[in-house]
Amino acid sequence: MKRWVVVLLVALAVIVLVSPGIVGHLAEKNLKESLNWAESESEDFRVTEEAFDRGWFTAAGRHRIELKAGGLRAAVVEMVGLAGGADDGRVPALIVDTRIDHGLVPITSMSRKSGSLMPGLASAVSTMQLDAGDGEPIAIPGTLYSQVGLSGETVSHYLLEAGSFDDKETTAEWKGADVSMTADASSRSIEYGGVIEPFSIDSGGDSLRLGASEFEGNVEQTEFGFSVGSLSLNIDSLSVGKATGEATGFGMLSLDTESDLGDDRVNGKATMTVADLLLPGLGEIDMSMDLAVNGLDAQSIQTIVAAVQQAQGSNDVYAALAALYPRIERDVQKILSSGAEIRVDRLDISLPQGEVTTKFRFALPETEASAEFSWPALILALTASADIRVPVALMEMAQAANPQSGTLVAMGILKKDGDAYIVNAEYQKGLLTVNGAPMPIPLPTR
Repeated sequence: MKRWVVVLLVALAVIVLVSPGIVGHLAEKNLKESLNWAESESEDFRVTEEAFDRGWFTAAGRHRIELKAGGLRAAVVEMVGLAGGADDGRVPALIVDTRIDHGLVPITSMSRKSGSLMPGLASAVSTMQLDAGDGEPIAIPGTLYSQVGLSGETVSHYLLEAGSFDDKETTAEWKGADVSMTADASSRSIEYGGVIEPFSIDSGGDSLRLGASEFEGNVEQTEFGFSVGSLSLNIDSLSVGKATGEATGFGMLSLDTESDLGDDRVNGKATMTVADLLLPGLGEIDMSMDLAVNGLDAQSIQTIVAAVQQAQGSNDVYAALAALYPRIERDVQKILSSGAEIRVDRLDISLPQGEVTTKFRFALPETEASAEFSWPALILALTASADIRVPVALMEMAQAANPQSGTLVAMGILKKDGDAYIVNAEYQKGLLTVNGAPMPIPLPTR
């Protein structure tokens, strides 16, 4: 019996005293792999390790996350007012300081908040600062707690307690946040979710008010280099005010999106509802939308996405985008000839003048792989439909602003039906029918 007690004590000593050094090395390796993966997921960000000091039981590191050169970086630099920042390297960056307690049983983590004896590679706590590019970092409230599991899976939990900020020029107040994320570098997937309580910012006469928000979703990297997944987002309200007196925002937003990959085809759908959307000159409107895309060729999307990202990273974005189509023309043709369907099942907009309702559908059958691409053949194979309803009051407003819009009524494209104008259009095999009247479409010759 004593022999087994000795064996048990030795095993515990190995786990508690010897394993931290070994596991610390594994945890550092896992952290670097995760950072490399996170950086590879975006063409716009660069992750730099500024320091990493690994001890036997604990480690400390600092990492800098900044925007790479390109259109997005230039836009952010201009937005925060860093004149010349795109040229001299002074760009906004996020600085993350992390303490890691490692070991199969991270006993040193118990000395801090949210410490845990749960077995794993590491237990970490991170704080963040925002460097606006002027060399004066600003502390970001809240703390990020992370657990690196034995399989390399990382579970992170960001907690923000209620607080406020006031430096005479800018005031901010927040009610708190609770956000979690699980990332697995081996399967290249992320699951996330959380709640952000209301917060507000006032600066120089401008203001931002965001109501309570909830979100959850997942992201999974595909073999084609892009990601699929889902997102569910609900925001109670948003209000943006300008010192000039202009204001925009909405009373409620609900968004659900989902995409997947099957048989090398991409499918996706999205539903969005916005209430009390305030637009200058239009007043408050409501909007609802349901759309779906099915059967897009994944290989072609991979090429197109890579070409667009490369163009966006160019120093001359506009010239790069102008030269983009010749590079992706064959892939665009492949997407079209491989067959696809695009549907807008609902696009309803409620205006003070009434409600505009819209439905669209475009479908292309798959053509023979050996067949030569032909635009006329593609147009003949297309089937499409559209149903649109526009209030009379809105149409009269459009005619007053642009009398030529009345031509649509004279041609029969817009047909009056009670208190609205309607469009019921069908297209098949080169014949367009609008409100029951056929309208042949001349097709180009090859």
